[in-house]
Amino acid sequence: MGEEINKAVSLVHSVKRLMSFIVLILMTIIVAISIVELGILLYTDLFDPTDDVLFLEIDELFRIFGFFFIILIGFELIETVEMYFKENVIHAEVVLLVAVIAVSRKVILLDLEKYDPLAIIGLGIIIIALGGCYFLIKLSYRPRKA
Repeated sequence: MGEEINKAVSLVHSVKRLMSFIVLILMTIIVAISIVELGILLYTDLFDPTDDVLFLEIDELFRIFGFFFIILIGFELIETVEMYFKENVIHAEVVLLVAVIAVSRKVILLDLEKYDPLAIIGLGIIIIALGGCYFLIKLSYRPRKA
């Protein structure tokens, strides 16, 4: 009976590793395609024949920076899955970093006129909480003095 359970656990572990590998490959493909799309977006915005100037408008900059942050989030998610694939552990530090980048993206692209002040305060509280969690995790990694 114990040997059958060990085989079942081993099979589940192997399937999880295969699924993690597939997710890693798919996320890498998605991020690569997103980088190409960002390049195309930047090129078309910079060299738009209807524009007389070579500079980007504010709304174009917000769209490009939003795209850039999404790609950064993709990189961090790839790193999370890669660490899980290699070490079989999800690192809270990397997950928090993804959350910080996502919230930063939201704050940078935030149109203050569209949101209730209470929602903005809530976003600030989330930022403080994420920063505090990240600090505590980094603090826990430090070697202890004897």
